[in-house]
Amino acid sequence: MDMRSYMARKTIYLVVTLFAIIVFNFFLFRILPGGPEAVLVPKGGAGSEIIKDLIRAKFHLDDPLPEQLLIYIKQVFTLDFGLSASRWKGESITSGLPTPIINTILLVGIGTALAIWLGVSLGRFAAWRRGKPADTVGMAFALTFYSMPTFLFALVMLMLFAGELRWFPLAHAYGEIPFVRNPPTYENMSIFEKIASRLYHLVLPVIAFTIEVMAEYALIMRNSLTDVLTEDYIVTARAKGLSNKAILRDHAMRNAMLPVVTVAAISIGWVLGGDIMVELVFSYEGLGLLTWEAVNLRDFPLLQAIFLIMAIVVLIANFLADIIYMYLDPRVKV
Repeated sequence: MDMRSYMARKTIYLVVTLFAIIVFNFFLFRILPGGPEAVLVPKGGAGSEIIKDLIRAKFHLDDPLPEQLLIYIKQVFTLDFGLSASRWKGESITSGLPTPIINTILLVGIGTALAIWLGVSLGRFAAWRRGKPADTVGMAFALTFYSMPTFLFALVMLMLFAGELRWFPLAHAYGEIPFVRNPPTYENMSIFEKIASRLYHLVLPVIAFTIEVMAEYALIMRNSLTDVLTEDYIVTARAKGLSNKAILRDHAMRNAMLPVVTVAAISIGWVLGGDIMVELVFSYEGLGLLTWEAVNLRDFPLLQAIFLIMAIVVLIANFLADIIYMYLDPRVKV
């Protein structure tokens, strides 16, 4: 199968899966108890039933399901996610999403990139020295943080570095600037001050997220590379007199990276979902914290929009992983 046919087939799968996700997301929030009218209108208020009827008409909730589905599909493709029922009561969801999306991309994007690089490096280091003290220490480090709850490590960092030592802020994605007296508000900062403010607030959340995720990559990379190093073609490469560096770079790592690509695709796909625990602990205004608030407030339209965005990003990330798979292992095309 040539590259064009392979890409065409994967694109068709992408479109079909995307449509299935949209339909599933539509029905998921219509089988849940309650609705926008129950959240927006207090119980027992004067004229509450009339207002509820108006809200149901506004959201097309009294229309037949096929008509509601067609309206929803049209809204999705025009990026119209409707109105927030409680989080931004009565305001457009589309206008409120960019800020938390940007905040989460910065946090989890940087954290995921660092986690992949550090985890792959640690796993490669341990696998090449398997059975030696370096392997034992490296895997003990990875297993410790892999089994530790994310919120526990984040809380320890928050209490120590932000609470006790006061080196970093306790909350928020931006705000005060370190070592500056009477800092201006974020809106009045210069571009360099805004960058410094964001980086200052990102340090602790990024470290907490990176170390937790890095452990998973380290374990997967170590196990995958250990299996690859026992293959016959590695023995043949040694017999040909190739250097250890050439064997590792040109022969072993290419095949050992395949499981890592799968995990990376899922992690990168969830970049917009963020790590809810990290964002909750640090009160970081991203999609993870927004999801938690929307669940507590039963803001179904907002949750519907967030779930759809996360699902689409996961889908696209897996599509890119298929392409990377084909580059790393041409046998995938067969």
